[in-house]
Amino acid sequence: MHDGGDAQLVDGRGQTVKQLFKNARYGLEYYQREYTWTRRNMQELLGDLAERFLSQWKSGHERRDVAFYRPYFLGSIVTYESDRTYLVDGQQRFTSLLLLLTHLRALLSVDEELEDDARDLDQLIRSRQYGTRAFTLDVPERNDCMEALLRGRTEFTVPEDASLSVKNLWARGSDLAEDFPATLRGEPLPYFVDWLLNRVCLVDIRAHDRDNGWEIFETMNDRGARLTPLDLLKGFLLSHAGQKHAELNDAWRGMLTGLTNAGAHPSDFIKTLLLALYVGPDTPDREKIDGSFHEWVREHAGLLGMIRPDKFRWFITDILVPFASRYALIQRATTERIPGLETVRYNADNGLTGQLTLLTAVMRPDDDDATFIAKAQLVARFLDLLLARRMANSAPIQSVELFPEIMRLVPFVREAATVEDLSKLFGQEAAELGHDFLGINTFKLRSDNRKQVRYLLARMTAFVEGENDNPDRTAEYLGLEGTRPHEIEHIWENHYDRHKEAGSEEQFRNQRDQLGALLLLPKSDNASYQDTVYEKKVEYYQRQNLLAALLHPKAHERNPRLRRFIAAHDLAKLAKPYGDSFPPAAIKERQRLYRRLCELVWDPAGLGFTVPTGQSAKRTASTRAHYGITPAQLIKVGLLRPGIEITTTGRREAQRAVLLEDGRVQLENGAIYDSLSTAGQIALNIPSCNGWRRWQVRTEHGLEPLIKVRQRALERGLLS
Repeated sequence: MHDGGDAQLVDGRGQTVKQLFKNARYGLEYYQREYTWTRRNMQELLGDLAERFLSQWKSGHERRDVAFYRPYFLGSIVTYESDRTYLVDGQQRFTSLLLLLTHLRALLSVDEELEDDARDLDQLIRSRQYGTRAFTLDVPERNDCMEALLRGRTEFTVPEDASLSVKNLWARGSDLAEDFPATLRGEPLPYFVDWLLNRVCLVDIRAHDRDNGWEIFETMNDRGARLTPLDLLKGFLLSHAGQKHAELNDAWRGMLTGLTNAGAHPSDFIKTLLLALYVGPDTPDREKIDGSFHEWVREHAGLLGMIRPDKFRWFITDILVPFASRYALIQRATTERIPGLETVRYNADNGLTGQLTLLTAVMRPDDDDATFIAKAQLVARFLDLLLARRMANSAPIQSVELFPEIMRLVPFVREAATVEDLSKLFGQEAAELGHDFLGINTFKLRSDNRKQVRYLLARMTAFVEGENDNPDRTAEYLGLEGTRPHEIEHIWENHYDRHKEAGSEEQFRNQRDQLGALLLLPKSDNASYQDTVYEKKVEYYQRQNLLAALLHPKAHERNPRLRRFIAAHDLAKLAKPYGDSFPPAAIKERQRLYRRLCELVWDPAGLGFTVPTGQSAKRTASTRAHYGITPAQLIKVGLLRPGIEITTTGRREAQRAVLLEDGRVQLENGAIYDSLSTAGQIALNIPSCNGWRRWQVRTEHGLEPLIKVRQRALERGLLS
């Protein structure tokens, strides 16, 4: 058959995200599967993008510097042209990128200096052709959902008969408000958008017609797979093992089966194992592990102890296989309840994928199962403590921000031979943490922290229930048992006219969102109570969990167990009932109760750590090492003085704060935040804020944004 010459060749072109999306319109073929990405898939994409970008960006860069950042390859898509461009393969990534662009537009639009950048994204998200506007991925059943996400609506209701794609689209788009890395908000945001659009690329494999597209789709998904780094590693190890190849091959295949059955990707296991057991601060070529781990093992076989054939066999039988079994256990613990490892699941639900590295570092071949679970429990609990304290202080909690801290701990955990050693290590670390739960005093619900609020409420609620000999329902509260998570209940109904005692309407909304004015209830009950006046709602609360029931006087009557709990933890002045009304003073008292409960839930000694006596705080884990420049440096070189007042700029009502000696920002309500951007975000109640531009200070040059002070320091050579 005549092949048609060059016209029949497949064309593969590298395209940036901007080139693929700008003024484009894609359709989907009938054989495309539903949009099925999970929250974890989206978190992994965000983590990968953030890690690559943040490894290059530094505070003080110009936006034009982004043109020289390393590019990032996101894979391939398959398309063909007909009446429009059809997306044959790659819709999972493509849809997720469209959701990300939509979310980025919302973040950019709240900063008046970035409004042009926000508008530039419009032509990537949707376009107008022949008088009709459509989204770049033009699937009519998704339009209402995409329109709601684009407009930032929260009240959109997914129809019960909606397709799986629409349900997942809304869920992933909503998740982005909570999961988008905090370290990409604020100052880095426009740089990240520039990098995403112009330095992140995909290969567009252009088929010449529909049938050819289907052939390529089948080939890419069903056959013709290339050798992976995992295959190449196996070949290297077996080729140097000298003998027992069949036995080693069976062991390898069994290892892969165990990992995949547990939901773990074997390549992720190998990468994690290498980082956990062999990598230190001075380890060469450590970045190669993320992609070409087979090459790293081949080049550093001696570091892994593989110097003779028997050691290659040993690496498979005594390291990879037994460690894979333990890794499979902790992987299962991220999605199901395993006694002793419940906190592993909570960490996973909070997006802390980096915990697997620290959990692997604690493994020792000679530990029995009980010892391993005891060690893993301590690791997971310490990371949970770290997360909870950061939540309470409104610090970033995404895995990408905590991974440097995890890698700092890896060598110490690796050397902790016994459960007692590990307990002492984490006791020392807990004692040295720079923040307690003071932030709870001013903690409130925001658009971007609903998941964290639910988590704190769930753990406190479960603690009160557990201390009163009731079952642990934390997983149920969080929606980890296959049911919907419990909803956040506002004790004050959303009617300012009923709560004039709050002062102004702005003060009403602020007090209504305070943590002390919130509870956790099943969704059906939350929906039926939410508009009811307090004196009626409190009757419902009496029949709910004990943390809610505490508000009703009858819950305290004839309940000796509850009274003993209150007395044992000195909560009498905080766990008070409010039968007739719930005034602003009650919110403040309830807020103090919640702070005390957090201190009890995450008490280091109660978590199993051996805390040294008389230990004072020595270290504050850095969350901004990659930023390069901090306000504390400007204070150190004398361009700013500690205690100086700073105010916000822009169209919103100006907010005041004080710059502390250590560079942290204290707002008027007393809340203290590590970064200018987080402080600005909270003070202005916006989802993203470039703190260096939004906060201004009076200097000898007049009133000027802090970014000008920083620039002056750089020009004078005062900062490295």
